[in-house]
Amino acid sequence: MYKYLGILFVLISTEINAQEIPDYKGEYVFTNSRVSMKGIRELITHQEAGKRTIQFNAKFPLGRIKIISDFTENNNLMTSTRYYVDVKWTLISDKRTLNFDQISGTLTSKGKFEWSQPLLENENVFDPLNVQIQIRKNVIAGLQEFSLMMPNLKTGAIEANNYKIVENGSFEVDDTNYPCIIVERIRLQDDRTTRYFLAPDLDYLIIKVEDEDQEGDTMLELKKLY
Repeated sequence: MYKYLGILFVLISTEINAQEIPDYKGEYVFTNSRVSMKGIRELITHQEAGKRTIQFNAKFPLGRIKIISDFTENNNLMTSTRYYVDVKWTLISDKRTLNFDQISGTLTSKGKFEWSQPLLENENVFDPLNVQIQIRKNVIAGLQEFSLMMPNLKTGAIEANNYKIVENGSFEVDDTNYPCIIVERIRLQDDRTTRYFLAPDLDYLIIKVEDEDQEGDTMLELKKLY
């Protein structure tokens, strides 16, 4: 996934792949200018070898949302398989599916946006949920700056998303204040900045996300762990 030279490539890529991200289940609150909702976010390891899922399920007045990311992880190397979104709000229904066909090397979108793109041959392509696991892996491995590939959900263009550690901070969860490492993503192509708060005391779990763009601010906050 990363292109390094000589022994540096071997050492860093081995360290990244060695990071084991444990399952978790937590209650999060999602808030933006239009809606606030409380839901459950969890990372699940299935009995089938290598199969994992990260998902978010929430209900709010007159609506609900379900987001699911299915992927495999063998020797801690992640491979995306499916990303699914199902939103219901009053009379509005929005369903979207990304299928990562690793055999044919094709990424296909169905639902609101329909397109098909070839996957990259030498780099992993992540979805908006499982990319957060790779962010955690990279920070644990000591990377200060890195780039991860994700599709533009509207057009299908596979684009580099650049991340860097910008500062330390803290965030309170269930009456406990956790020191945090703050990672910032800047997407110049759509004038958007996202900040992730990773808590080292919780296996670098992302306990807060701040997102700012032209349409307003969005917040995701962990309230408690199960």
